Amino acid sequence: MMIPYPRASVRRPARRPLHTLAALLLTGVLSACATTPPIQPSAHIILSTTERNQVVASLKYWQASGQAALSTPKTSKDFGFRWKQSPQHQELSIYDPLGRTVARIEVDPQGAHLQLANGATRQANNLDTLLALVLHVELPASELPDWMLGLHSAAVTERQNSAGLPTVLHSGPWQIHYLQYAPVGGLSMPKLLQAMGPAGITLRLAITQWRMGGHNAP
Repeated sequence: MMIPYPRASVRRPARRPLHTLAALLLTGVLSACATTPPIQPSAHIILSTTERNQVVASLKYWQASGQAALSTPKTSKDFGFRWKQSPQHQELSIYDPLGRTVARIEVDPQGAHLQLANGATRQANNLDTLLALVLHVELPASELPDWMLGLHSAAVTERQNSAGLPTVLHSGPWQIHYLQYAPVGGLSMPKLLQAMGPAGITLRLAITQWRMGGHNAP
């Protein structure tokens, strides 16, 4: 599935102290919803990649929503998704092309819990197991948050752009290609990425909305 997007231009202003910019972002801009392409109340503030990575890695609450395309040599499927992340809780909702909830997976200290649209439930020790039940493809679900955030905690950067943002990461048998970034509240965030894994598996994510810094966001 190819999802065309206009290129977003990023202007780089003069450097400011990290503690000043981080405080501004985390208490102000990031508490609001940012939709891609975003309306930026502070378009003149774009953090450097080093500062950006520090701010993103420190986030305790965030959400990412968008569209996904998953393909293997035998099958392909398109679906919507919403990922909600907090220190003690993860929630992944999967939607059909009409926007109806197909499945919701929640992970807490007690384990992973799946609820399907027909009311059936399942439990497992981790998100990977339940996501494979829903999609019928094994994905490294525990690494997806870092992939979506553009962080490389468990990955190696193979290539980066002129701003120092990764364009290709390598994590085990997976290669993650960042095809486009967009400014979101002063941060350059992934907008379109494609992960290619073993056995011809390809996962393409188009992130259309970010919510950061608000634990009460719906």
